[in-house]
Amino acid sequence: MKITITTIALSVLLSGVSFSQEIERPRLAERLAERETTKKQAVVKIGLIKRGLDRRGVNRPRRVQKPEISDELQAQKDAVKDLQKALQAEINEKVNELGKDANREVIKATVESFKENNQDRIEELRQDQASIREELEANRPEKPVRPELNDELKAKVNALQTKRDKMRDANKVLRENLKEASKEDRKEMIIAYREENKAKHQEIKTQAQEVKEEIRSLVETEATRTSDL
Repeated sequence: MKITITTIALSVLLSGVSFSQEIERPRLAERLAERETTKKQAVVKIGLIKRGLDRRGVNRPRRVQKPEISDELQAQKDAVKDLQKALQAEINEKVNELGKDANREVIKATVESFKENNQDRIEELRQDQASIREELEANRPEKPVRPELNDELKAKVNALQTKRDKMRDANKVLRENLKEASKEDRKEMIIAYREENKAKHQEIKTQAQEVKEEIRSLVETEATRTSDL
């Protein structure tokens, strides 16, 4: 089996060490283009939502500011990044030397050999990454305390969740029934399910929006989010 390699990820074989991966596969370029289009659409939609909230005078929640990184920690992060790039470049060179016709077994053996010959550097990278994570965790600010919902809102949230659970169970039953049904029967079952539950879906959607608005007006501050649902 032929595999064209531009960059191989050490992270597949080196647990705990993060590297980039670029292995050409059929339709990869198309998938990446579709993903980029989806991201752009999401950005536009979020922007419209934010502008709508601003027009209605709703104070949008703000993320907690990330702590400033000391010069020493930044230098450590830069050193880790440089070591990552060096290891990545070296393994790329080893793999590229194998040629375009190299199979997975040969590539894996090459990476394993590289691991054995560079155990000290890889272990150093792992330890530095763990140290950075611990330092960032220690300096992370405490999350603001989210106000408790009142009993009325809690009841509405619970009732909404119950309806969602029932819909989830009904969907699960449908999937089980579809497994043993014929192609024609599956089509009819899906149509019947959609017609039977269309009103329930809309009811859940409407109630969810109403509850979110109540939560937002009651408990949302500059440091909290409406994510109770």
